[in-house]
Amino acid sequence: MMAASCSCAHTTAESNMVVRSALAYVVHSASCQPDLDVPFDESPPITWQGFLGGDTNGWTLAEKRAAFDWYLGTLGTKDCKGDDFAEEDEIDAAISRCLVLNHTNAVSALKALALNPKGVCRSDAIDFTIQFSPVSDTTTEFVETIITNVSGYSSGERVECYWEYAKKLRQDPCTNGACANALSMFYKNRKVSGTGAATLDRLFSEKIAGYAHSSNRLDTALSMLMVTNMRPQFIEYFVGVTNQLLSSGQPLPWINIGGGGN
Repeated sequence: MMAASCSCAHTTAESNMVVRSALAYVVHSASCQPDLDVPFDESPPITWQGFLGGDTNGWTLAEKRAAFDWYLGTLGTKDCKGDDFAEEDEIDAAISRCLVLNHTNAVSALKALALNPKGVCRSDAIDFTIQFSPVSDTTTEFVETIITNVSGYSSGERVECYWEYAKKLRQDPCTNGACANALSMFYKNRKVSGTGAATLDRLFSEKIAGYAHSSNRLDTALSMLMVTNMRPQFIEYFVGVTNQLLSSGQPLPWINIGGGGN
């Protein structure tokens, strides 16, 4: 692994030290007021050089970037639950640097972290993965894995999936099968839990022809009103949807979505 990721001149321990030092600087910078407590010869960690430093101490910037990628690659199989707070802060800092630096090559590593049962900062990893992945059957499968695993993911982690992929689908012209498959997946799993239900209702109403005035929507809304222990805003939303449909004075047709009748 090290031969593929970092210079053979550096050990795994040395690579880990270099990366953790850079991440500790990010954490420190975030905790300080602007322009305070930051050494005058250090740049803000918003570029690769500002984050990792230049060619120093026997390391080239390219080698440091390779070490960072190696570090990211370890997070998908690491038992992060045993980490101390400092290590968890470093993982959070690593994800934030990927976002700030538009590091799209990190998608596979952060996707693995998002799927790691013993991972931390998974909401951020989910967010990054979806943001930098195309609408595709592969991304849809990733999203479905998370939203249907009610016991393995928190409500916050699952709602991040709903929000980010729904946002991406709204921006998609939906001229290919991948978008239709994604909508069908969401529709198939719309009753898994109340999490993300309002987001899906808005998405279906916008992207699926006829859904806004359909029996499908009424059926889903009534099902959501049977979910227990939901927030008042959730109940208010679906009461509004139900009243709107029942008072429309128009027939509510049932439409097939994804070839299914349910």
